Amino acid sequence: MKLYNKLLLGAALFSVASCTEDFEEMNVSPNQPANATSAQLMATAQYNFADNIGDEWNNGRMGMYYAQYWSSTQYTDESRYQIREGVNQTMWNTFYADVLRELVAAQEIEMENQVTGYQNRIAIAEIMKVLTYHNLTDIYGGPIPYSESINDEIATPAYDSGEEVYMGLLSTLEEQIAILDPAQPGYLEGDLIYGGAGSVEKWRKFANSLRLRIALRMIDANPTAATEAIAKSLNPANGGLISSNAESALFRWIPGAPNNNPLAEAFKTRIDFSVSEPFVEYLQKYNDPRLAVYADPLQGTNNYVGEIYGLAPSDKRLSNGDPKVVSLPSNYLIGETAPTVILDYAEVEFMLAEIAARGIAGVTGTAQEHYLEGIEASFEAAGLSDAAYTAYVARVPYVAPNLETALDAIGSQKWIAMYGQGIQAWLERLRLDFEDPYTGEEIFVAPAAGSVDPAVALVPFRMSYPVTEAQLNEANYGAAVQAIGGTNSLAARQWWDVK
Repeated sequence: MKLYNKLLLGAALFSVASCTEDFEEMNVSPNQPANATSAQLMATAQYNFADNIGDEWNNGRMGMYYAQYWSSTQYTDESRYQIREGVNQTMWNTFYADVLRELVAAQEIEMENQVTGYQNRIAIAEIMKVLTYHNLTDIYGGPIPYSESINDEIATPAYDSGEEVYMGLLSTLEEQIAILDPAQPGYLEGDLIYGGAGSVEKWRKFANSLRLRIALRMIDANPTAATEAIAKSLNPANGGLISSNAESALFRWIPGAPNNNPLAEAFKTRIDFSVSEPFVEYLQKYNDPRLAVYADPLQGTNNYVGEIYGLAPSDKRLSNGDPKVVSLPSNYLIGETAPTVILDYAEVEFMLAEIAARGIAGVTGTAQEHYLEGIEASFEAAGLSDAAYTAYVARVPYVAPNLETALDAIGSQKWIAMYGQGIQAWLERLRLDFEDPYTGEEIFVAPAAGSVDPAVALVPFRMSYPVTEAQLNEANYGAAVQAIGGTNSLAARQWWDVK
């Protein structure tokens, strides 16, 4: 086995039976450990994945801006779509050089040792790889190194098209769901998402739920393949779906650096983010009690004020993070132990609502029922009462005179429920392009001072490939750029975004 010099403190040498239990008590050097077990590599891969999609850079300055949950308090260029190439490179590298390689290494150890349950553990790692590639292909707009990636014999891997990646991911999920055997153990240590007793059943449910996400993302571009994948996930014989908040896929952080929530760590030294005006105003429009959970009121008051989205750096209206001027994110998202959500129950219910609204067979229950269950799951996760839920849904009934309005209702509520999941919420914003279902008004706004990127007016459709790809993998990079329109632009539409 190769040695890994990036195994992180508190993540590399976890020895856990359930999520992050006791890992704060570990005291092992993180610097080039002599050996790494499959459990340690799985823990590190999950840690690196959660940090990569949940930190202040990729989540805060990309996902949370592009989904318009947050605004910038002072350094506003990124909310106006000027990216930092170094940050972009780190995101790409973390997915490929850290997460995927750690998962491959864990699988190699399992295959070599073949301890009871090794097939389950290899399958769990493979499902984590699907999750990682899915994020990569959607963040970067389709073509990515996939079939030739993570191969030490191929220095310049080809880029597979977005649709080829999707079909590969769906095929892999089908294979791994069939392999998972609840009668055999999964990861008893090292699995910080579902580890311990019963983990194999939970991973089957997660894999089926992830398959739904992938299928719906491509439903308009390839309805036949999407419908087939949906039917497989809905088939109870395949293990079911995430069906409660207790089964949601979360990465749970613990108090104290370096293992607390990365957003919490960022807020300890500076306040770069506030809750955005579009988000606050939409929640206020329907008196949504989740606003008081997601955001803090202005200091000394019960009032909530969102920051204008995309101001110029010199604009005197910028709050500079002053809690007397603007509402800041609450501990619901930036608390030290606030989990990073990977895929939760509320999202599953909204996916089922959309499937039913589209008239796809196999769903038990109506679109309206799943729409309401999605809101209820969100309220439960936010710690709100049944009475609060009942009063709220009377103000936001399911409306479906046609599919477009139904998707507006489902999309707007899914967006609210996904608060904190910046990257996935941004991608769903692009796919569903929803408006207020009751007024037809736009929910999202263009940056107030205009976009820094002349090709992007309202929101980027993708992240550009890192500039090093043009240098280190020139021919394959060039082919990928041609496939998305000829320029490595944030304005190149996703292959599945055919509206």
